[in-house]
Amino acid sequence: MSNRRNSLLILGFVAVCIAVAVYVIFVRQPVSEATQLGLDLEGGVSVQLEGYRTDGTEVEREEMELASEVIRERVDSLGVTEPEIRLQGQEQVSVNIPGITDSDRAVELVGRTAQLGFYEVLDAEGQPAVPEEQVDEVQEEIRADLEGSSEYEEGSNQVLFSESPAREGQGVDVEGLVLTGEPQITGGALDQASLDRDEQGNLQVLMEFNNQGAQEFGDLSQEISENALAAGQPGAGRLAIVLDEDVESAPTVEQRIDGGSVVINNPGLPGGLPQQEAEELEIVLQTGALPINMEVLSVQTIGPTLGAASLTAGLTAAAVGFGLVLGFLLTIYRVLGVVASIALLIYAFLLWGLIAGIPITITLPGIAGIALALGVAADANIVIFERIKEEVRRGKTPRSAIQVGYQKGFRAILDGNVTTLITALILFALSTGSVRGFAVLLSVGVVLSMFTAVLVTRALLGLLASRGFVDLTPGMMGVSGKEPGEVEPAEEREPEGVR
Repeated sequence: MSNRRNSLLILGFVAVCIAVAVYVIFVRQPVSEATQLGLDLEGGVSVQLEGYRTDGTEVEREEMELASEVIRERVDSLGVTEPEIRLQGQEQVSVNIPGITDSDRAVELVGRTAQLGFYEVLDAEGQPAVPEEQVDEVQEEIRADLEGSSEYEEGSNQVLFSESPAREGQGVDVEGLVLTGEPQITGGALDQASLDRDEQGNLQVLMEFNNQGAQEFGDLSQEISENALAAGQPGAGRLAIVLDEDVESAPTVEQRIDGGSVVINNPGLPGGLPQQEAEELEIVLQTGALPINMEVLSVQTIGPTLGAASLTAGLTAAAVGFGLVLGFLLTIYRVLGVVASIALLIYAFLLWGLIAGIPITITLPGIAGIALALGVAADANIVIFERIKEEVRRGKTPRSAIQVGYQKGFRAILDGNVTTLITALILFALSTGSVRGFAVLLSVGVVLSMFTAVLVTRALLGLLASRGFVDLTPGMMGVSGKEPGEVEPAEEREPEGVR
């Protein structure tokens, strides 16, 4: 009774897992969007970048490798997996991003250096509601005025601009700010960045400084407030938050700010920062600045290198192979084959749920990994079934044969699957691109096959062999009789009366 109860508990857990998979695949989103396709099957954007230094010195290989890793983190943060990022020569990197068709967004994401700086605003001049086609002209006028002010010193200061949708009327509010040549605080003092909303529900980005950065920011805010007080304008001092050469925000500072928390927002827009802008700002701040400057050499939207025909062919091949495996199991193992087929169908559905839920991007090599993992799952069942048949030929009852067969077959299954898993992990560690996709799907498939072969199949067989279910006979289990030379030693025969 205990074994039967355990089998029912296992199958109940499997039913819950299937329900979760159904939700992930069919309910959470349209089934057509449940699986992400890779660059070879769906296409995407290809960006060619070249690293450079402003002083003209040569870029080192180590800097380009670090830049490639930062770019990979940014792309992964978007939910895009298996980007193809390859160094080309000493100073160039090629970035292929699957599933993204907006080339401008791709360039903004991967090429932005994300040099974050905090400056005291020395002087400012603005003009509201500028028509978009006149923004450049107005900026030049503002720059000329600010460079002629008493606060500006050539070679020591710079003029940067802030643009935001007009608070009143149409167009853009443009403001120029005189800042020091170097930031008082850099992005290296930043600990983390995250999306947040203010009391009115406006979207903003919250930045947290590390201990040293918090102290530096407190000192800077105090200096700004004291300078404003000395100039006879208490509470009018301003702090510019600059990302690359764009002024993201320039709030007023009335007093010293401690605690290390800083907010980037846009109170001039309903709802605060636009969703996409806020998400990408969080990504570039979170992943850190690129170690060098990047120039975009080319951008192109590319179609799938293999296309729908290859996807259909790959899926058809996998389905045919799956059908042949099920047919083989049913023919050779009969009732055991039926149980194995049910377990493999459960395995395939749970694997699909994992692919959609993690998510894992599917490429053609990934489909090959799924097919290989399916073979590993079928092989685990075959090892166990052959052990069970051996025990039945020795005269054991089906229930006893199932128990002993699992005990003897488990070690062989474990050794084989661990070996395959180690190989997949080595492939993942030493490869890139679509080969990693093959390794990932093979690893997931192997782990899941252990679950279905050891637990699901055994639970199903346990229910069949228990009272009240099908009475398994040697013939129903594919055992036609003892093969020549398989005469059981007397001391290994099962005692009579044991059922």
